Amino acid sequence: MDVGERINQYRKMAGLTVEELSARSGVSRGTLNKITGGETKSPTLAVMSAIARALDRPLDDFADGERAREFSEDARALARDYDGLDSHGQRVVRAVTTEEKRRMAAAAPAQVKQTKVIPLFGSAFAAGRGDPDFGNPWEDYPVPADSAADFAVRINGDSMEPYLPDGSIALGQKRAPRDGEVAALLLDGEFLCKQVCQDFVGNLYLFALNRKRKDADQTVAHDAERSVTCFGTILMERVPLPTD
Repeated sequence: MDVGERINQYRKMAGLTVEELSARSGVSRGTLNKITGGETKSPTLAVMSAIARALDRPLDDFADGERAREFSEDARALARDYDGLDSHGQRVVRAVTTEEKRRMAAAAPAQVKQTKVIPLFGSAFAAGRGDPDFGNPWEDYPVPADSAADFAVRINGDSMEPYLPDGSIALGQKRAPRDGEVAALLLDGEFLCKQVCQDFVGNLYLFALNRKRKDADQTVAHDAERSVTCFGTILMERVPLPTD
């Protein structure tokens, strides 16, 4: 039996017409007809409280069996008491309930997020040049436990903006970069963070993502006697290789 059928049942038991129930409850006849006709499936609490008072019934008499079982007997008794209060009393009950919910939320222990610790390299990986800091090679850096990152680097300079801003920390993974990806590198003793590409003969091209700083690009010929060490690949959105 739905709420509209229950209203009709209790209205008839009380010997009231729809017009009389409307006058007693203050709920318009049109609203009553929509509820009893099944057009309005979930009337507001204020409307149902008014109808329940007019029919001299506890509010939970109008709940279906599944809904009623959601509440304890104490909760249903409290709802009946609430309906019997005047507007001031109802405001006091709502204020107390709100304050108690706020107190319980503040007292609840904060959810601890699972993390893991990766090394954050002490030297800044630069747009152009970097200064190695072998006295403080890394520090612990916490990241979410499910992060794919194996290490982190500090970015120095504007050649990788806006993707890797100056002063930001970028997360990396210990794997060789693919063409178009960004790598953290040590080139001839200088720390670099650059987009990489290698041609079929082995020449290595290092690009600044900020093409206003293409002066920071570098080319490492396959037969050049230069020292290149790759720390890994920076985890970020892929950016197309430059055409200039």
